[in-house]
Order: sequence, then structure tokens, then C-alpha cells
Amino acid sequence: MASQKQQYTILYGRLSQEDERAGESNSIQHQRDLLEKFARDKGFENTLFLADDGYSGTNFDRPSWKKIIEMIEAGEVSTLIVKDTSRLGREYLQVGSYMEIYFPQKNVRFIAVNDGVDSAVESSNDFNPIRNWANELHAKDTSRKVRAVKKLQAERGEWLGGRPPYGYRKSETTENHLEPDPEAAEVVRQIFTLCAAGKGPSQIARILTEQKILTPANYYFQKTGKTHKGRDALHPCTWSGTTVSDILKNVMYLGHTVGLRRTTISYKNKTRIDRPESEQCLVKNTHPPLISQEQWEIVQEVRQHKKRTAKHMDEPNIFSGLVFCADCGKPLVLHRASTMKKVEYNFKCYTYGKKGKAACTAHHIRECELTQIVLDDLRRVTHFARMKERQFAAHINQKNSAELRREMNRVLRELDAMKKRSAELSKLFKRLYEDNVLGRVTDEQYRMLSGDYTDEQRMLEEQIPQKEQRLAQLQAREANVDAFVEKAKQYTAIDTLTPELLRLFIQRIEVGERETKYSRNSSQSVRIIYRDIGTLDSAMQPDEKQPKLLPPLSEVIQSPA
Repeated sequence: MASQKQQYTILYGRLSQEDERAGESNSIQHQRDLLEKFARDKGFENTLFLADDGYSGTNFDRPSWKKIIEMIEAGEVSTLIVKDTSRLGREYLQVGSYMEIYFPQKNVRFIAVNDGVDSAVESSNDFNPIRNWANELHAKDTSRKVRAVKKLQAERGEWLGGRPPYGYRKSETTENHLEPDPEAAEVVRQIFTLCAAGKGPSQIARILTEQKILTPANYYFQKTGKTHKGRDALHPCTWSGTTVSDILKNVMYLGHTVGLRRTTISYKNKTRIDRPESEQCLVKNTHPPLISQEQWEIVQEVRQHKKRTAKHMDEPNIFSGLVFCADCGKPLVLHRASTMKKVEYNFKCYTYGKKGKAACTAHHIRECELTQIVLDDLRRVTHFARMKERQFAAHINQKNSAELRREMNRVLRELDAMKKRSAELSKLFKRLYEDNVLGRVTDEQYRMLSGDYTDEQRMLEEQIPQKEQRLAQLQAREANVDAFVEKAKQYTAIDTLTPELLRLFIQRIEVGERETKYSRNSSQSVRIIYRDIGTLDSAMQPDEKQPKLLPPLSEVIQSPA
């Protein structure tokens, strides 16, 4: 029987992070002192103090509170004493249900010291509903204020998360900021370097595993003693492709902080959910970067175009996403097969492969030939940029200024026309609606015409941002010769082509059709568009007395018989 069991007077304390900010009066120790003194003064015996530190009042999934409920169900609780009703909770309906229904049913006396509530004294309970409602309003208001503070901190670029990204640690001098962790930062740089060289996440994971490098979770545990559910203690150095992939797409390594990535459903429901990217807060240059913007862009481009390598392909396609048909503009597809020799691997036009010769021609070129052409031309261009810096810059600026002006003027004309048409469509919509209301246009005509206008406006809404982005790219290209020269100085000896080198220097490669179609010995043009400087199709001859240092880009390719 419940009456024969030993019964306790439970003294219960609760403290949330918001309550802790309010001052010492809400601390767990203060609550315990107050409750134990009250119990002694009122003659309560067999007391047991239980507390939940760091738990919101709107959440009843608390360890000590669940223990109390278990004891009540077992008939082991005679009295429950709290400092005030808000310590029990701040959820109006749930607290009311406990006080008005549950405790009386279980014959548990409930006392809230500071509120003067004692279920044994009927008159003390008259204002409980109002008091509980006020406590919930306080929780709601506190939640709103906390969210506002967090938003402000995120907009300042402060780090509000718990465990810092791998490669960083919390700053010892500046609160809520990050600084590089030297040991882990080197691993992050290695990961980006390997990816830029053409390695995929799974390949990089195997390399790190072979090097016996601790995984991020185990490294963090080694440094701090803190663990989490993602840590595999049995295999501390076994990396996964997913972990590597998460690192490769984390903009934190550029020195930027992304805040407000997660939130709770409401002030009552503390379930954590991911925010949409549009609601997150990106603040740039908040901490030292581990990689450069250039390397970041190279890695993202490599990952975007990298495809899984088939078993018979011993190497990935380093030209993926860079080689296009000079006529139809579609990519050239690399063809490899186990029955082919390596020198026979070749590129062909995507359109030709899908739709046949009626749509385009093959634009066939062997992989080894394209590799040698690009390698030779890259060597010549970078050599000239290093050795004749001023002449190189003068040539590029003279050539690009005219090309850029023509291209920018063309894009501006197209953009202006699109915006003008968009404004006209808005007026047509308004006029069409008025005519329909006045009976000048039937409902059927209105639906047909408005549908056409809607489709056209939707297309313009997609194309206008694309044109604006293209214009911005052209404007950014105007003065990037210095950037190209600096890169050329860093690579004085280019022995082989890598995905990193290609994307560092080259933006696009266009392959033309052979002068005589299907002839294996006919010449074929290859046009290389370099980053920062554009094309170099003509010879550079800065001084008539000087020999040409850079021959024309149009290469004559002759396949072996």
C-alpha cells in the first residue's frame, strides 16, 4: 500500500540560462538554502532536494522532474515544495494541470513559498490560473528577448555555436570569436589541396585514415574531454567521405561566420530545426581564414564537375567542366573504355553524341593531344607574364579593353531591353485587368492573354539577374592582369596539368571542328580563355626587333596515322 511506503518531502529547484542571467537570487544553491530553511521552520521531515540546472520552464522533459513523477506514481511523495510556481514551470496549461488535477489526484501537497501557494489552504489557490498565465507570458517575452539578442550577436559575426568547426578553437582573448587551431588547421588545408588536385571526398578520407589522423570528433575529445554522438571511439582515425565533404563546403574556412543556422520550433517546443539558408546570417571576415578565396572557388568548381571514375578509368577527367564545342557551345564528353589504349581516349561533342550529325559535328580531339596543347600554351603564357611583365600587361589591356567594351555594351543593351519589356508587361497586366472588369475583354481572352504575359514575365525574371551577373563579371575582368601575373610568378615550373592548375589559370576551352571533317590529319583550332585576362588568340610581339614570345593560340593538330 502507498501509505505504508516511506514518503518524502521533495524540495525542487530549477534554473534556466535566462533565469541565471537574472541574478544570484535564482541560483540552484539559493533555492536550496531557501527551501531547506522553509522546511525546517515549518517542521517538514524526511526532505530530499532535487534540481534541474539549465532547463527551460516550458520544457518538462527534465531528468530530476521525471524522477519526481516516478516517485509520485510510486506513492513516495507526500509534499512538493518549490521557491515559486515558475520553478515548477512556465507552460500555462501544463502547470495548471499539475496543480489543479494531478497533485490532488495523487494526494501530494504542493507549496510555492514566495507565491504563498499551499494546496492545503484552499484560499491560497484562487490566483493560480492568473499566476501561471503570467509565468508563461514571462517565458514568451524572455524567449523573444533572447532571440533578439542572439540575432544581434549573429549580425556582429560572433560565434554562438558550441563545438567550433574543425580547424578552429574558441579565442582565448576575444569572447565568442574563433582562432585557428594550428594542428587541425594544417589538416584542413591538406584536405582542400587534395581536392583541388582532383581527389574526391572518399579518396581524401582514405588518405587521412592511412595517415592515422584523428577524426574531428575524436580530436575535439582529445583536446577538451567533451564528446558527442558522432564520435567513434573504437575507430578514432577512420575518416568518412561525408566528414570530408562537410569540410569542403563550409564557408567558415574563408574567415566568414554563418549564424542563426538552427533554431527551436517555439518558446514551448525546444526541438532544434535547421533554418533555411535565406534566414541565416553570413558575416564576412570575422576570423582568420584557413584557405584563400581562389582555392575555395577552385575546389567548388572541381567538386561541381567531378564525376565518379569508372573502374577502367585509372585517372579522373581533369578537364571536366572546362572543354566546350566551339560551334554549339555544349560540353565535350570524354570517351574512355577498357578496350581502348590510353592514347586513344578522346573528347566528342555532347550534342553530336545525343542528336547526331544533323545537330552538330563530332569535334573529335584526343585527350593526350588536348593535354599537351594546353600544357604548352600555359607554359608559354605564364613565361611571358613573368619575363615581360610590363609588355604582357600592355598587350592584355589593349586587347581586352576593346573586347570588353563591345561585350559590356551588348549585355547592357540586352539588359535595358529586358527591363523595359518587364515594365511594359506590368502596364499591360493592369490595362488587361481593367478591360476585363469593364467587359471589354472576355474571361476566356483574359485567361489566354494573361497566361502568355505571365510566362513571358517569369522568363524575364529569370534572365535579368543572369544578365546582371554577367555584367558584373565583365566589369570585374577589367583590371585583373596583375592577379594573373602574380599567379604566374608562383608557378615557375609547370611540368604536368592538374585540376588545380587548370582552374587556377583557365576559365574555358573551346574546341573547333577540323578544317576537313572526319580527316585525321586536318588542322583543328583550340581556343583557351584564361582567367583574369581572357583570350590570347593573336601573337604578342611587343618589339619588332624581338622575336615572338607567344605564338598564336590556334594550334595545328594532326592525329597520328
